[in-house]
Amino acid sequence: MNFLANFSQDAKVWVYISKTKISASQYDIIAGSTQSFLQNWTSHGEKVHGDVIVYSDCFLIICAEVSSDSMCGRAVDATVRFVKDIESKTGLCLLDRMTSSYRNKNGEVVISSFNTLKDAINSESDVSSIFNPMVSTKKEFLSSFEQELGKSWMD
Repeated sequence: MNFLANFSQDAKVWVYISKTKISASQYDIIAGSTQSFLQNWTSHGEKVHGDVIVYSDCFLIICAEVSSDSMCGRAVDATVRFVKDIESKTGLCLLDRMTSSYRNKNGEVVISSFNTLKDAINSESDVSSIFNPMVSTKKEFLSSFEQELGKSWMD
């Protein structure tokens, strides 16, 4: 992932899955809001080195790093306020933790409910890999965000 190139392996990562594909107009709104958010994002008075991307038209990914060991709670809370603001401006649903996603055998990213994904896995249907939104660092993101079926967090 190129957008992570300027971050250490321990940089924090948050993954939000949209219930619907993110359109070009929604992407433009996200890009505009991101610029303002990143300019004002601080932790313990220190500017947070961060980035926000839309990945595969259905994931909002936030990456952050500070020179001190940890981000303050207020800085973490700011990410949630930012995501809620994105939801409000775009009509997207990003905070529903029962939303899941997988890659089908045609290589397409599919958004589904957690229960639908479980059923698809159990029926050995069209699922080739599963996305793990619970990754929390760059290292985890690069190694286990997309996991092969049979080796995933859901198996």
